[in-house]
Amino acid sequence: MTARTAGIAFALMLGATSLYAAETRNFDRTLPLSASGTVEIDAHNGTIQLRTWDRPDVEVHVRIEAGGDSPAARSRLRESTVDIDGSSNLVSIKWRNDWSGPWSWSWFGWDIAPEVTYSITAPRTASVRIRNHNAKVEIRDLSGPLDLATHNGYSHIEFASFTHASRITSHNGGAELVLPASSKLEIRSTGHRMHLQSDFPVTMQASDFGRHRFDGKVSGGGPELRIESHNGSFRLRSK
Repeated sequence: MTARTAGIAFALMLGATSLYAAETRNFDRTLPLSASGTVEIDAHNGTIQLRTWDRPDVEVHVRIEAGGDSPAARSRLRESTVDIDGSSNLVSIKWRNDWSGPWSWSWFGWDIAPEVTYSITAPRTASVRIRNHNAKVEIRDLSGPLDLATHNGYSHIEFASFTHASRITSHNGGAELVLPASSKLEIRSTGHRMHLQSDFPVTMQASDFGRHRFDGKVSGGGPELRIESHNGSFRLRSK
């Protein structure tokens, strides 16, 4: 083989490797949703980015990228999908796959599950319910109620206003919650090996056998913000 032939073969090999590494699937939909409707997300691995607007629609973009360049990883990509269904009252976004677990063994070694990026824009006052495993969550400009349950994930949540009761449940994760300084709310938080930092006044009510409880009324009280955690760190920040 000449040097020129070898160079061409090497370039083709690199091109094929890049092609495999870049293999993706994309799902895009826009669905109607009323201002008081609900967005429900069930995710596994990846990143969830949710923004809000003043339109009665939910815009959904989901990108699934292979977790490796082996044949098994590309097969897992093809076996992964996202179901997006909805009505004017509820839009559901649900991860689905035909294999079990984020890791599974193949002859090529341990293959990681596909990486999924959810980019969602929803009505500002809609209810948001999220269940995720191993996913990073970023929510901005939310005014409606939030029900967030995470396992092994970090969340950053910014409320445009806090006027509805909301709940954060976390296992081996953490969150930063940013609320307007003028917010009126009641904070209720309990957890095992839980850490809480707050710009708002909270008082530790109990601490025994690794369990902690923090309560506080902000500006006389208002809707409840409930935080429940096992091995989690939380930061409540005013803006």
